[in-house]
Amino acid sequence: MSESSRDRTESTGIAAFLERFPPFRDLDSHHLSDLAEHVEVASYPPETVVLRQTGEPSHRLFVVKSGIVDLTDEGRVVDHLGEGDVFGLSVLSDLAPALSVRARTVTECFLIDADRARELLGTSAGLAFLGRNLARWRERDSVDQHLQRAGAGDALAEEIARASDLDSVVTAAGRLPSTVRSLLDASVDPIDIGHVVGMTIDHLTTRLVELAVDDAGEPPTTFAWIALGSAARHEQALATDQDHALAYGCRDSEVEAVDPYFARLAGTVTEGLEACGIPRCRGGVMAENPAWRRTVDGWRERFGEYVADPGIMGTRIAGIAFDYRRVLGPVDVEAVLDEVIRRARTDDAFMQRLARTVLETRAPLGRLRDVVTERGGEHVGTLDIKHGGITLVTNLARLYAIQAGISENRTVERLHGAASDGVITDGTRQDLEEALRVLWRIRLQHHVDQIEAGAEANDHVDPSSLRPMTRRTLAASLHIIAEAQERLAKDRRGSAR
Repeated sequence: MSESSRDRTESTGIAAFLERFPPFRDLDSHHLSDLAEHVEVASYPPETVVLRQTGEPSHRLFVVKSGIVDLTDEGRVVDHLGEGDVFGLSVLSDLAPALSVRARTVTECFLIDADRARELLGTSAGLAFLGRNLARWRERDSVDQHLQRAGAGDALAEEIARASDLDSVVTAAGRLPSTVRSLLDASVDPIDIGHVVGMTIDHLTTRLVELAVDDAGEPPTTFAWIALGSAARHEQALATDQDHALAYGCRDSEVEAVDPYFARLAGTVTEGLEACGIPRCRGGVMAENPAWRRTVDGWRERFGEYVADPGIMGTRIAGIAFDYRRVLGPVDVEAVLDEVIRRARTDDAFMQRLARTVLETRAPLGRLRDVVTERGGEHVGTLDIKHGGITLVTNLARLYAIQAGISENRTVERLHGAASDGVITDGTRQDLEEALRVLWRIRLQHHVDQIEAGAEANDHVDPSSLRPMTRRTLAASLHIIAEAQERLAKDRRGSAR
């Protein structure tokens, strides 16, 4: 559409749409208006290939106005984009697109010509946008590598994507335990298996959101569904619960108008995940709770409050919220929240509180370095393999990462980053990583055995039921954790003098 054929009202509407999304929202009004006057509008029927992998480079930058496009790698769907998402970044390089882009539904896009696209992406806002996209795709590649190493095919993910209703989603979710069993039997790295479980729950969440939107109609504003805690780290087993939140793309003043829609959507998705065997968080850390639905500015303020809160509870909540990851949706929370996390290391009081939470639960070892089990109650004689082992490594790695100014949330990557920054030695990194693998294999094996026996999976392992070699490696792993905790305690005592 030429400039002469577009009236001022239409251009104003396009500008208002674009300014809701990165990188356009950081443009000044003059630049944004000029861009809006010159964009083209194109509509694509379902199954239209908009860009072809290894084909002609893109000559436009595309912004999805409505509908959904799938990104495919050699025919395999690897991601999808919706309202406000941008594709066609090969406009910068004149190289063939790395992925094909295919319309899943009727899709309408705004098209920005190559010269204006290059000018836009050359601004500070554009470069920041490219950097965040690079990080997102690096994470996707990392996940793909985990899946490939685990030998997990696409069949389960594709079954979930094709599910037409909640019952179909629940049926697909029921195949996860057998998938984990096959991976364990194949001696796949247990950390990779945890990533497979996490990715599967991502697929379940995405499909449930899509079905909820199909039923409720288009959202009144853009949003992002955010995984928290172990879900954000892609470190989940078969006994896990829900931890998630929502970020709105609107202004704080608009929340009251849009929140009822998302309260219903969050409730529907939460109920759906529960039907899939993933129970609600007992602490209420879920998007159906109004406290976990905010604008990006609202989340920036809340993260800052977690850091400033002198009470230990604020620090514990930070331990959940600081492990966050966008599962779906165009609202960019990473640029804002990662900066809060990186700045947290300069707050000595917060870092002291965080270290205190890391040390409040010590590795369960006796004087003779034997494994200490629960002495009474429902689970007498057992070890909580999650809270008495895996979580201790997770908490140490989070502290190390924040000390290093790293916003990465996966435990192994945090350990690598902390070692590279000199926060811990490479020997400590290797020991904790190996301890984590031992604990994860014991946990996953325990879950699968329980489910196959018709019991509900839990994290309470009876050490006496383990093979002698496994018991010894369990004790050695807890000993490694105890030594790391003691070094941290010694460092704290030294800094307090």
